[in-house]
Amino acid sequence: MSLSLHLAWRQFRQGHLNRLQRFLRIAAVSGVALGCLVLVLVLSVMNGFQKVLTERFLSLVPQVELIAVKGELKRPKSLTSLAESNAQVLAVAPFRNINALAVSGEHLNALALRGIDLEKEKQVSGIGRLISAEMTRDFEANPNSLILGQALADKLKVKVGQELSILVAPPGTGGLSTPRRHRLTLVGVVKVGGQLDYSLAYLPIATANGWKEMQRPEGLRLKVRDVFAADQVARDVGYRAHEGLYMDNWTRTQGHLYQDIQMVRVIIYLVVGLIMLVASFNIISLLMVTVREEAPQIAMLRSLGARQSTITGLFLWRGGMLGGLGVVLGTGLGLLLAMALPTLVSGWEQLTGSTVLAGDIYFTDTLPTQVHLADALVTALLALLVALAATLYPALHAARLQPARVLSGG
Repeated sequence: MSLSLHLAWRQFRQGHLNRLQRFLRIAAVSGVALGCLVLVLVLSVMNGFQKVLTERFLSLVPQVELIAVKGELKRPKSLTSLAESNAQVLAVAPFRNINALAVSGEHLNALALRGIDLEKEKQVSGIGRLISAEMTRDFEANPNSLILGQALADKLKVKVGQELSILVAPPGTGGLSTPRRHRLTLVGVVKVGGQLDYSLAYLPIATANGWKEMQRPEGLRLKVRDVFAADQVARDVGYRAHEGLYMDNWTRTQGHLYQDIQMVRVIIYLVVGLIMLVASFNIISLLMVTVREEAPQIAMLRSLGARQSTITGLFLWRGGMLGGLGVVLGTGLGLLLAMALPTLVSGWEQLTGSTVLAGDIYFTDTLPTQVHLADALVTALLALLVALAATLYPALHAARLQPARVLSGG
């Protein structure tokens, strides 16, 4: 083994290659490096999207909602206690949803208003880190207060302190009817990023209940310990409740986002697998040409007592060194590029004035990355295994050469 390694390292570092061999060597190393770079970079981007989805987007999107069938919970306190008894539930907050039309001067926009108890809402969502103490005080002091997302406020051309007209259908009407007009004062604007900025609209829950002429909330929002257990938590609590409930969770409304991320991850594995396959053919071609060119040297080694295992090990080491060089280059560049990618994209957007991710289409308007060393290690290991697998046939072919026939020119 030590002889094989010594010879392989000497030939790898000082070996004289013809033009074809040099081309195949560059192609093989470049193919492995490109595969590692692409896989590390894309996995980092997918990890970034998943982090934004779970930590920011899902902190504001309702994770679990229990909604009264008839528009008002019969026993909200009892249902709250039932929900809190579940080990997965971290916090519970009441809410009421109201579909409305906002009017500000000549600007109109549909609103999905959400009546909330702000203190309890902070426990179940990430809204608390976006709202200042002054905004909280104004919201709680004024029963006709309103908080909007930045993009929604810009679309309505309204600023903090200004009033908006809100048109809401009268309670109990099933058909067309004259809407009721209410006045709300904008007390705060929050910037979340992505689609949420176009839909976030909060008002006090007491005001929302009054508009619907009801005393109790429409439903409860639950924050769960494991967001991927949201569906099970909704069913566990909902089936034990003593009233009719609609059981909703984020996997029904936003689950396609997580599925899309996982689908892209699988597609990237397939694409990179094809890149690695092409690189492996280059390694096979290079080593087969090397076996043909160095057949006399191999025969001399065998004549001097080198065993077949030594020749096999020699070519396995050479293939492993080619793959290792590609892995080091590709993985290293992939990690560096992944860490610098958000800055590079931001600079490109400022330079060109264009937007890579449109906030009104995607759930984030920035390109996030998160480097996991485990992904880089798995990528490197897979690339090395592919390189070694590609080396097996040339190595075995070289070991089976007959010294007498090669040296006699037969």
